[in-house]
Amino acid sequence: MLFSVASVNAAPALVPISPSADLPAFSANEASTPILHKRAGTTIITHCSKPGTLAMTFDDGPFSYTNGLLDILKKKGVKATFFMNGNNYGNINDFAAVVKRAYNEGHQIASHTWDHADLATLSKGKITTEMTKLEAAFKKIIGVRPVYMRPPYGSTNALALSTLSGLGYKVVTWDEDTEDWQHPTDVLASYAVYVNVLGKAGEVKKNGHIFLEHDVNHDTALLLAPKAIDYALSKGFKVVTVGTCLGVSQKNWYRS
Repeated sequence: MLFSVASVNAAPALVPISPSADLPAFSANEASTPILHKRAGTTIITHCSKPGTLAMTFDDGPFSYTNGLLDILKKKGVKATFFMNGNNYGNINDFAAVVKRAYNEGHQIASHTWDHADLATLSKGKITTEMTKLEAAFKKIIGVRPVYMRPPYGSTNALALSTLSGLGYKVVTWDEDTEDWQHPTDVLASYAVYVNVLGKAGEVKKNGHIFLEHDVNHDTALLLAPKAIDYALSKGFKVVTVGTCLGVSQKNWYRS
């Protein structure tokens, strides 16, 4: 049985889809196509399931600003999730110490493919290579492979989802996008997303949110992060990893 999640901005509502339905490529950035698919056992995770939790997620690293962001997270006493590439803004092997530090300090390390390829455009073999090449790097650096991944651009299709499922991955996108990549120096625009969502009356009692940002952006990593964390904490939210906000124990974020 296939399902669609009827909205990315509300609690997921599963609606049956005919097995013969034509399932086009999906990008989480496409507001005109707010439908997520479940196929071959793979559900796209968009929200936290634990009330009062907030998962700050950072894509496209590791990079030059990731270490400074880790300093901020440590000072604030919170955890984040890093969806890392193997070779994007920087090469993961050149930032091995940063990856190891993030892992050792309890942040969640997750996959974002080797070189930020759009999985909806690739063959099964190329999708597999994107994932296993990065797995090998993670295994070498931190000794484990992630269970969670985020497709670049939030873009998937039936083939990508079934391939990822076969490789043992859980797919995560987001429900709140700071769009920091569109205005990299406008911290207030990104911060406004946090305020508009978390400032709603009673919001902390609802299922939590997964926010998207990028630690390859200097202002996001070093200016937005502390400001957003302080605001979230002031509203009673717990700033945690994706795994924690889903109620999944740390040992199940990874595999050998």
